Amino acid sequence: MRRTPLYEAHVEAKARLVDFHGWEMPVQYQGIIEETHQVRKRAGIFDLCHMGRLVVTGPDREALVEHVFSSNLGKMKLGKAKYGFLLNEQGFPIDDVIVYRGKDVVHVVINAGNREPDDRWVRERCAAGKFRATIANVSDEQAMIAIQGPASEQTMQPLCSVDLSQVPYYGFAEGTVCGVPTVIARTGYTGEDGFEVFPAKEHGRKVWDGMLGAGKPFQVCPIGLGARDALRLEAGMPLYGNEIDLTINPLEAGLDFGLDLTKDGTVGIPALRAKKAAGLSRRLVSFVAHSGRVPRHGYELYDGARKLGSIASGTASATLGKNIGTGFVPPTHAAVGTRFEMDVRGSRQPVEVVAGPFYKRAR
Repeated sequence: MRRTPLYEAHVEAKARLVDFHGWEMPVQYQGIIEETHQVRKRAGIFDLCHMGRLVVTGPDREALVEHVFSSNLGKMKLGKAKYGFLLNEQGFPIDDVIVYRGKDVVHVVINAGNREPDDRWVRERCAAGKFRATIANVSDEQAMIAIQGPASEQTMQPLCSVDLSQVPYYGFAEGTVCGVPTVIARTGYTGEDGFEVFPAKEHGRKVWDGMLGAGKPFQVCPIGLGARDALRLEAGMPLYGNEIDLTINPLEAGLDFGLDLTKDGTVGIPALRAKKAAGLSRRLVSFVAHSGRVPRHGYELYDGARKLGSIASGTASATLGKNIGTGFVPPTHAAVGTRFEMDVRGSRQPVEVVAGPFYKRAR
């Protein structure tokens, strides 16, 4: 398996390591429940070095990104970030990504499992459209570290050369962290305030240790992938392979905010316009399970003898003290308060549709 520049830090912290898309990654340190509470109440740091990062430069960099990115780059201010998709011609997501618009460069952060396919696809579209742009895959050259939680800004400010209070949500700045040059982005995947930084890989451990040191007064500690998945589900964040994939389009998943259906010349947008006009046959809903059984990806959903769909994601929410999940059902069963059942190895368990997201932080 591949290892990130922070692998030794995880071993020293006695993390439980697992295979995640071919990477040996920490799934937990203390335990998922404890780590979930840690992020919600204080803050935690995450190793995201396994994720992919593309840097697009050249005179046609923005034209290329507009061509492959489902949202509207031109409507973004410099120094801002936006969530969206790389779509195929049929309107299905090859991946969900975050794009950062800089003055002379566009940064694209992609999922770990899609690093090579995304890179190859963007290069193919660049060549086919004869865009004058250069695509650099810096995934193996950079580290990527996130801090999430209420104490994030207090932890990071002494380490940073920029005033973090001036960096808006889904904004970014260029500066230094622990004296190391990096982009400092106010983004995240947990529903909490936080930052993501991208130092050169040889400085990754220095930044990691520096963040832990600065966070000691706030009891900041490392967080594994298990709690990260629970946190993102509580906050209503999608996971590629669960809420979206090459068979689930963003409209069905309720991710319209990552689309600009008025755009012309963007791969997949015409197909999505047509799908919207034709009407959707299923919708993603959030639900709570009224039993002690935890919803899991792939469990089937039923209304009596009628199969409605299946569960996309599920977990025992440490924050809410409830078993929660998301799943796809016909629009007739998508209203808040609708009840149906999940099939758990032949046993039907009641669930109820609720308004999402499950968790919103106090602003």
